[in-house]
Amino acid sequence: MRLYLLFTLAAIVAQASAVSKSTVNTRLNGWYKCPDYTFSDEGSSTGHYSECATFNVPLCYPGICKTPQFADPTIDVFVKRMPATTGDVKTATNVWLLEGGPGYSSTALESSMLDLLTQLNGTANIYTMDYRGTGRSTFLDCVAAQAITTGSPGGRDFDPSETPTCAQELENKYGDLASFSVTSAATDLVTFISKYTNGASTIVYGTSYGTIFVERVMHLNPPEVTGYVFDGVAATSGAAEDKAFYMSKRDVDFGIVGDRFLALCSQDATCSSHFKKPNTLPKTLRGLVADFDKDPNSTCATLLKDVKDYGEYPPSAALTLTLGQMLMDAELRKLIPPVVYRLNRCDANDVDVLSQFIAIFSAAVED
Repeated sequence: MRLYLLFTLAAIVAQASAVSKSTVNTRLNGWYKCPDYTFSDEGSSTGHYSECATFNVPLCYPGICKTPQFADPTIDVFVKRMPATTGDVKTATNVWLLEGGPGYSSTALESSMLDLLTQLNGTANIYTMDYRGTGRSTFLDCVAAQAITTGSPGGRDFDPSETPTCAQELENKYGDLASFSVTSAATDLVTFISKYTNGASTIVYGTSYGTIFVERVMHLNPPEVTGYVFDGVAATSGAAEDKAFYMSKRDVDFGIVGDRFLALCSQDATCSSHFKKPNTLPKTLRGLVADFDKDPNSTCATLLKDVKDYGEYPPSAALTLTLGQMLMDAELRKLIPPVVYRLNRCDANDVDVLSQFIAIFSAAVED
């Protein structure tokens, strides 16, 4: 559980209208050439086409909260862009990619930014930001209360027992925590688009929690934004109660997607040739889970003890968690049928192949 979940309710219910250029004092510190990839296994990112900046904004926007006398009245928001390589950057379309979490920085979107720039033949300016409280922006952190340290109750994961002292520390530092609401963060984006981009047509894309962020931008209705993309289901405002998104139903909802994916095997000649009726891919997987429950010390069941983050669970649970992780990746999900097939057959060659796969998968998860 991440620290930022504490403020989800306040983030959703906070209300504000768009802030005009004339009512808010801001300052841009940039642009500076910076690595295309913030983190590199090789020690230095080879690409330096990107440009980075920080954007100094009010802690509290008018109508959202009031800055207490004891608090610093401004915070910094980190912004990164990859300018258009074709045509004029001053007239090119702008595309914003916004991360989820809540609480994730934008570093995971850097490869997507480069891919999109390439797919659009360099005709658009690609932007992202670390919304306030995350990443390289002014960071919400309970230093005085020493929450989410390696020695705290939940280690680097936020433990509920840390809530009272951490919340008190943040309130003592910032006052009204509506300053870190979705509305405040969305107002940062709207203000930045208005004051520091080229005024051209702008598309805003959000993934996962980013869909709540993008929905709030829609409410603020910036005139420059001509399109919105929701790559996720976190935002369901206005939906009927039985259609709304509930985190408590996530496993059920995820299972529906997984079942539909597994069913596609019967429509593919190569896949279905390895899972002939009545032993279809879904039936084989259910049998495999049952077998691992009956004999968790079987040869292929024990291989799953080496899966990063999941090895401590029973083999059946490690298997379903691993496949769930694979399902969310466009490339890894293609490997689900062969992984299930080899786990089910489990001959000597399968053990070698699966061992290599688990090692590579675990390394990817760690990165």
